[in-house]
Amino acid sequence: MRDGLEDVRALLPGMTLTLIEGELGRSGRASVRRVLADSVALIVKTFTEPEPGWVRESAALSVMPPGAPAPRLVAAGRTPPVVVMEDLGTGTCVADALLGADPAVAADGVVSWAAAIASLHRATLGAREAFRTELHDRARGTHVTDSPLAENLDDAGRDLARYCAELDVEVPAGALEQLGGLAARLGGDGERGDGDRDGAAALTPADACPDNNVRVGDGLVLIDFEGAQWRHVAWDVAYLMMPWPSCWCAWRMPDAVAERAVAAYRAAVGLSYVDSPEFDRDLAAAVAGWALMSTSWFLPRAMANEPPRPDRALIAPTRRAIILYRLDVARRSPELPALAELAGRLREALVARWGDVALALAPAFRDPS
Repeated sequence: MRDGLEDVRALLPGMTLTLIEGELGRSGRASVRRVLADSVALIVKTFTEPEPGWVRESAALSVMPPGAPAPRLVAAGRTPPVVVMEDLGTGTCVADALLGADPAVAADGVVSWAAAIASLHRATLGAREAFRTELHDRARGTHVTDSPLAENLDDAGRDLARYCAELDVEVPAGALEQLGGLAARLGGDGERGDGDRDGAAALTPADACPDNNVRVGDGLVLIDFEGAQWRHVAWDVAYLMMPWPSCWCAWRMPDAVAERAVAAYRAAVGLSYVDSPEFDRDLAAAVAGWALMSTSWFLPRAMANEPPRPDRALIAPTRRAIILYRLDVARRSPELPALAELAGRLREALVARWGDVALALAPAFRDPS
């Protein structure tokens, strides 16, 4: 009987492979299966195309130093594009805790996430050239940059300009320039004035959502490096202040939980820069950047009167609630005044259309009464 593991057997010659569990997860980009290789459980991730997901994930995992909170790469093949990695087991993730009923468990989960991100940053601070080399070797002449942030911000600026025109919102002078300027301020160079060369930039999954991790022992291991890139550490830390900007489980969190998690990051990452006022300003800039960038992603469906899905009402908030909350945070930011003004104007126009849709706390943090 064919089990679809022929290509994996070619990567692991001499090992007896048995399919344990098929379709652990499937997206439009990849499918995930669990296999037994002799007596060792492994995860097999098969991509529909090599670029960019296979290129980025296999490159990132190939440069992970021992002890980094990421799966150990076992093998990778390009045709078909497959990544074989260690099986981390069936532990819970932060999303499970946020959707649960215990606020203490949820808070501890968020703090564990911050500690895992800090550990990843600390472990990969000097890995840029190695990551670039692995990307280049796998991309085979196609354009796969180690730091696509500038392209992402440019795309967001163009989209926001178009949406503002449709909504009759005047874009303040310099607002989109401030957004695009974050690529230089918070890009991949990481040059700070505190003696830590490249000390403010590291390898990131770029999509470290609450469900992209697995609890192993007392900590979390990060999974899903399909979007792995090199960028300023503030973009990941901002996930705590602008909760999970690229994710579905984007409920609000209590300020005290976010502050505790940021403190855990500062304590664990081992960079003097993150204890400085400069980092606080950069973090505020990243929060505003995420607010406007994610708004550019979510607006098309939010403006199309997409009907709510009752089956997801307790799992994910609506795009409208997410957008209005994020623009509200951004309009209060003193760090990028023109961008804050744009956020305020855009929010006002959307509230006139939708009403002031509130974003609730994550289920675990809600008052049960």
